[in-house]
Amino acid sequence: METQYDIEIMTQVTGMLQSLPREGRSRDYTKILELVDAYLLKHCKHVFVTDYIEVDAERGQNIQYCEKCYVSSNP
Repeated sequence: METQYDIEIMTQVTGMLQSLPREGRSRDYTKILELVDAYLLKHCKHVFVTDYIEVDAERGQNIQYCEKCYVSSNP
């Protein structure tokens, strides 16, 4: 049975895994990251929020993400 604690741990794991630049990730590393993301998508009781980010000086974009696990609602 999953708990909020599990989600918090997996969220921390995702943050650490994503800190390695994409070009430094092996196929296995990428697979682990995908598995952790899939776990979060399946088990977190998502609470999505909408935010606005600046893409560059002249453009912005609305994004949605879960405030608990930070998974994007539109990956």
